Amino acid sequence: MTTAVERWDVLALELPAAEAVFTKGDRHFTARGPEVRFMPDEEGVWTYEAGGVSGTFVCTPAGEGNHGPVRADGLGFRYADGTPYRPYGTTAGHADAGTLAALAAAPFNRVRIGAPDEQRIRALRDLGIEAEVRLDGDGIAETVSRLAAYRNVWWCAPDDPEVLAEIREHDHGHHLLTVHGGIDTDFGAPWITHASLRHDQVRAIAGLTDALDKPVVVDACGAEGDAPDPEGSLPAQEMLARIWEGICQGGHVTHAESYGSRPWLAGECVERIAFLRRVLDDAPAGLRHNPAHYDASTIEAPGEYVLQYLGPHRYPRRRFELPDGTYRVDVIDTWNMTVRTQELAPGGPVDVELPAEQYTAIRIRRA
Repeated sequence: MTTAVERWDVLALELPAAEAVFTKGDRHFTARGPEVRFMPDEEGVWTYEAGGVSGTFVCTPAGEGNHGPVRADGLGFRYADGTPYRPYGTTAGHADAGTLAALAAAPFNRVRIGAPDEQRIRALRDLGIEAEVRLDGDGIAETVSRLAAYRNVWWCAPDDPEVLAEIREHDHGHHLLTVHGGIDTDFGAPWITHASLRHDQVRAIAGLTDALDKPVVVDACGAEGDAPDPEGSLPAQEMLARIWEGICQGGHVTHAESYGSRPWLAGECVERIAFLRRVLDDAPAGLRHNPAHYDASTIEAPGEYVLQYLGPHRYPRRRFELPDGTYRVDVIDTWNMTVRTQELAPGGPVDVELPAEQYTAIRIRRA
C-alpha cells in the first residue's frame, strides 16, 4: 500500500541511515535520520533514498485548515497557499502542558518559545498557532532537522553567520528565519525573512520597515507585569498602547507578561488583544502605514479603509480628507473595548468628534 501524506504535513520514516534524500522531478531535499521527518510541499509522487533503502509516497492535497507554512509577503505575511496571516504573538518560556492550555483559551496565533519537542510543536500546530523557536547553544542542527517538517515553525537564531548557515543547511522546509536584535542590528541580509526587534519605542517601526522593505516584528518592547525591573513591570494600559501603536506604524508587536502571582495569560491585556484581533480581522489585507498625510500612527488602504491610533493624546476632534464616496466612521475605545459608530459621512473634509480620552482609535471604512 502506497504511503500518503497531505501537502505541508509530516511524513515520518524510520530509516537505517544518517540522512535521507527526497526527490520530485528535478527537486531534491535532504532530511537527517534515522528518525526522518519530512514536509512535502508539492502534490504528486515523491521518492526517497537513505543508505540503500528507497521508496515512494504520494503527497495529497492539503486538508481543511492546512494553509502551509507562513511566508514573508512584502511588509506582512501570508500562508503558503496565499491566505493572509497577521501575527498576534506572545512570549512563553517553554511549551509545557500549562502553556498549551493557556494558549488554547487565548487570542494568540504565534508564540515565541525555547526549543520544544515534537509533541508540543504538533499540539501548537493543531491549535493553529505558529511557534517561533529560539535557537541558542549546542544542538542547533539536530533541533532544526527534527522540527523542519512542521509547517508552523519559525526560527529565531543568534546573530552569527555560521549558525544562520547551519540552519539554512538543515531546514528543508525553508521556514521564516530571523535574529533578535536592537535597532542597530543588520536585518538586511536576504536570508533574514523579517526583523525581530528589541525596542521599547514602537514608533521606530515605520522607519525600519521603510529601510528594510520586509516585515518588522517588535518581539520585546516590555511586559505587562509586576517584575522588579522596568521592562517587566508595565501597566497593562501601556503594554496594550505599545501593541496598538506598533501595528498602526505598519508593524507587529509581541505581547509579554511577567506577573509573579498570577497564572500566565491572566493579565488584563489578553481580552483586549482579542478585541484588537476582531478589529483587524475585519480589515482588508495589505494595510500600509502612511506618514505622508497623518500626524498620528495610521494604517490604511487608500480610499477604502483607515485605522488611526491616538495613544495618550486626548483630542476632542480629528479632521480627515476623504475621496468621493460614503464612509462609516467608528470611534474605538481600545481599553474599554467599545465601538461608537457615527453617522455615514460623505467624501471631502470630515470632522470626527472624539471623547478627549486616552487610548482612542478611529476607523473609517467605505460604506
